[in-house]
Amino acid sequence: MTKDEKEKRKHPRFPVGISMDIHAKGQSVGKCRGTISDLSVGGMSFRTNTSLEEGASLYLKINIPLEIRGEIRHIKAGSGGGMYRYGVRFHKIGSATPDKTKPENFIAARFQK
Repeated sequence: MTKDEKEKRKHPRFPVGISMDIHAKGQSVGKCRGTISDLSVGGMSFRTNTSLEEGASLYLKINIPLEIRGEIRHIKAGSGGGMYRYGVRFHKIGSATPDKTKPENFIAARFQK
């Protein structure tokens, strides 16, 4: 990540290593698995061996109380092993729990070091 990429972000990213299920709307992959590399209130990056298209709409299911919908904004092919790194901009991020905790507070409290 370059200095310019960091400066464009509105929210700080936190490194994580969370596995997730990925549902790509309108693509034949249907459901696949990936690992979140970093996460913020506005977006994230993740790795998977599944090829997805830039601009694809995603629904992400993770084992923390967040529901996330987003769009692939950039793709970087890995160096071997067929892995890809995707950058995602969130369209909707909400709490999957009945309490009133704001998702941004949950992310900051859970992942900020």
